[in-house]
Parts: sequence; C-alpha cells; structure tokens
Amino acid sequence: MPRLIQTALVSVVILAMTSLAIAQQTPQPIVRTGNFFEVGNDLFMHIIATADIRYVTVHNFDFDDNVRDRGRSRNPSDTAQHETEGDLSYAELRLGVDARYQKNLVFHLLFENQSVFDGNLIDDRSNTSNPGGTDVFGRGTSTENPGFRVERYYIRYEFPGTPLLLHVGADYWSVDQAGLLANDNPRIAVEAKFGDIQLYASAVIEREAQRLGLQNDNDSIYYVFGGYYDLKPHRFQLNVAYFRDRFNGADTQAVGFRSGLGWTGQKTDSVWIAPSWSGKIGPVRALVQGNILVGTARGGTAGLPVGVRARRDYDIFAGGAVVYAEADLGIFRPFVGGIFGSADGDPRDDKLHGFAVQTVHDSTAITGTSFMGHLDTSPALGSRDYSCPGRAQGVASRLAQNTSGAAGNPYAIGAAVLTANAGTATGVAECAHSVANAFNERLGEPSHIGILSTYSNPGTLVIPVGVRVFPVKGHEITGWYMYRGMLHTGLLETALSPELRRQKIDKAQYHELGGFYQWTLNPHFDIRLSGSVAFAGAAYKDLARLADCNPNAAGVQPCDGEDVALKASARFRARF
Repeated sequence: MPRLIQTALVSVVILAMTSLAIAQQTPQPIVRTGNFFEVGNDLFMHIIATADIRYVTVHNFDFDDNVRDRGRSRNPSDTAQHETEGDLSYAELRLGVDARYQKNLVFHLLFENQSVFDGNLIDDRSNTSNPGGTDVFGRGTSTENPGFRVERYYIRYEFPGTPLLLHVGADYWSVDQAGLLANDNPRIAVEAKFGDIQLYASAVIEREAQRLGLQNDNDSIYYVFGGYYDLKPHRFQLNVAYFRDRFNGADTQAVGFRSGLGWTGQKTDSVWIAPSWSGKIGPVRALVQGNILVGTARGGTAGLPVGVRARRDYDIFAGGAVVYAEADLGIFRPFVGGIFGSADGDPRDDKLHGFAVQTVHDSTAITGTSFMGHLDTSPALGSRDYSCPGRAQGVASRLAQNTSGAAGNPYAIGAAVLTANAGTATGVAECAHSVANAFNERLGEPSHIGILSTYSNPGTLVIPVGVRVFPVKGHEITGWYMYRGMLHTGLLETALSPELRRQKIDKAQYHELGGFYQWTLNPHFDIRLSGSVAFAGAAYKDLARLADCNPNAAGVQPCDGEDVALKASARFRARF
C-alpha cells in the first residue's frame, strides 16, 4: 500500500508539471494601449530605447585660419565637445521605461550615455582614453567618466475626481510658448485644469550647493507660476518666474571672482514676466511673446578689486521679445522670426539692463518648440555657439592681472568670456550664448565690478529668415539665413579700452547660412544631413584684431576674422 501511495503521488506530480508546461506554452492575450502593453492588473509599461548616432566635422569655428583648431575638451563624455569643435563620431544612447497604473499614475525613468566612440573607446577604455600628459595646448587628461547616468525621472499623479495633478522629479519641460525657460531640472509642481484653462505652479532646483560642500542659503532656486487659455487655434498664456540665486555667490574657499561662479557673497533676486499669444490666421501660424525682467542684485563681499565697495546694490530692469511667423503654402513654408533683448551699455553704473531670463548660463528650448524646432542645428541659435573670434588669444595675459585688483583697467574683467578661449586655457565653446539660448547672456559679464550677472550683456538681435520644403511625404529640406548682433557695445568697449585706443566696436556678430535634409523612413527611424556656413560680422572682426594670432612670437600679430566657419553633420536616429 505505501508503494501504491508513493506511485500515485509521483503520478500526480508528473501530471501537474505536464499541465503547467502546456499552460505556459499556451499563448496569453496581450492588452495594448498605444505603445504600452499590460504587465499586470491595470498596470501598463513601455520600454524606451533610442540611439542618436552622429558624425560631425567643423573648421575655423573661431573665424580664423591662422589659429590652430582644437577640440573643446579631451573628455570623450563632454557634451559641449560633441556639438561644437570636433571631427568625431558620438552617440547619445538612451534606455528607460514608462509605467502607468490605471489612468492617473505615471512613472518615468530614463538612463543616458553620450560619448565619443572610436575603436579604442569602444573597448571600455573611458578611464584611460587619453594617452596621458598634456596636449599641445597644455591641457591634461580628463578625470570624469559618468558612463550611463539617470537623465530624467518623474512621477505624475492625477487626483481622481479633482482637476489637480502632482508632478515630482525631473523631466524636460518648457514653461513659456517661446521655450525661453526650459530644462530637465528637478522640480515639484502642482497643475490644475478647468476646461480650456490650465494653471500651474512649481519650485525648481537650478543649482544645489551640496556639491560645493555647503547647505542652507547657498542654492539657486526659482519658482514658476502661470497659466494658459487654449481657445483653439489661439492660445493666450502668462508666465511669471521668481529667481533666487545664492549659488553664484556661495562662500567657497576661493574668494573674489571664481571661474564658473561669481563674486563671493553676491546675491540676485529677479522676476521674469512673459505674456504670449500663438495662433493661426489663414495659412499663417504665428507666435508673439513679450518679456519683462525686474529685480535687484547685490555685489560681492570678498576679494574685490581695490576701491570697489562691497555689497553694492544694482537695479535690474530689462526687456525682450520673440516673434515668429510661418506660412503653410503646401509644399513650401516660408518663415521669418525676430528675437530682441535689451542691452546694458554702461558697466560703471548701478543698473543691469541686459536681458536674459535666468541668472545662470543654461540651455533653453527655443528650438524645442513647434515654432523654431527646424533651427536646432544652427550654432547661431539652436546648437552651441561659435568660438570667440581668433579665440581672443593673447588678450588673457594682458587682462588677467585685473581680476586680482592689481593696477590696470578694472573693467577689463568684463572681457572674461573673450579670454576664456585664450592661450592654453580649456575655455568655453560658446562665445556669446549658451546652447539653444537665444540671448547673448555670455558676453559682457562681469563688466560691473564685483558682480557676475547674465543681466550685464550687450543686448541681442537675432533675425532668422528661411523656407521649409516638403517635396514628398517623409522628406524635408530646410534652409535659412540668420543674423546675430548686439545692440550696445559699451560694455566691451570699456573693458577693452586700452587695446581699442578709443576705437568703437561694431554691432554685427556674424551672418549664418544653414540648412538640412531629413529623410523620415518610418516613425522610428530618420536620417538627417545638416550644415552651416558663418561669416564674421564687423563686431567680431573688431574683436579678432585684438587677438594675437601668434602669441609665441614677439609683439602682437592681430587676427582678421576673415575666414569662414564651417560645420557639417550626419545624424542617424532610431527611437522606440
């Protein structure tokens, strides 16, 4: 009997395992909602996988063939290097997940790696990618290797039965219709929708002092309030943002003006007000956005040049505007735009009149909107800016003494951005504006002694004109001309007065011709070929003549800025 029971139990186990195996082989129905598939009761998931592979080449990005071209950085993961000066191949690789529970909870997590790749780097040599020592410009090897990192993460929850929505985390968001305040900074936001009207408020962390080893009141945080009325095809919107910047004046060990920061102890409190309208009248789609900037700033408290009063107060008042119009004529869509930002012309007063939105250098989404998205490959607007003319070589050595308060023209530090690319310094690739930033927020600072401020700049005038052509489905050809200039050059003239010898600096920075061809083979794969040609304007030629095209020789051999800046790239992109 025991053997009989044992045999029966074995048979039951075998039958159970067989039934389980058959059940596993039976196809189970998959519930899909768009790109999402059901993985549990009311739980849906979407895997994110993208590959953006580019081949880039540039030449004379500083408008001068007499200055040796150089990469911005030796770090293979330097994103500024990828989009400015470089003959290289890089890839932006992303892997992530979107998860949704029922209809009111969303979770998003995205990892990214962006790096230069060659036959050596592909073999996991990111930590030893450089051959050691210094390059011909005196730069050492890179030390950071971020690898795959969290690019974005957020939770969105809609409270059932209410118009309220809670958003926590970091996503790529745009506040205003022109995209002037946008990034993937961490934030906490509350939104409320009442039919065609939506209201929102959020607190955003721009710079966190923890990475400086500090806490409490040493951060840069801003608060956004706004709403819109969507009266299709018209949309009326109002945005207000309050910027409270203490990060640039954080009390670190270094005193005075610090590269990448401002003067120790400086503070900025500014408010940006941006009413806007967008809509369609007949075949014309248009955008008009006004911008007003008000507030106060306080100068530094330590390390100031001799004779400069600490804690000097500055009044902030500036304005700007963005306009755009595009006519849909079928195959052809001509467009024209205008970007204006007021200028700060006098570095000796206690007023800041140069328009820029944020108190720090940051990217925007002006080419991430539906209005100017086709200009994202333009270094004049959508991509990273061209280098300073002639790289301002030799100017740094003549001006460096003034940052320590030594004898000399105290306003010469206002040319700091021009000297950043000089000599053997690593420098910055963007001469006048940050990536996708419409305004010349990099030029002129810190012309007011004792404070570094993006609101101290020579103003901005950008005019894009062009046409988009859609010959057949899936094909787009776009071309444009773009002018970039300053409105008032008093900041630079004061900073460079010894070198200028009472001469004036013109306002035209450069002229750009650009375009691209894009072939969209299907919703998940496209190929784009793009390029730009830029000619230095009279202002950049004036600045080039202050640079030394051969600093190794005795005396000064001025540059001329007469050479053409070239850029070309091929992009292959798959998105799932």
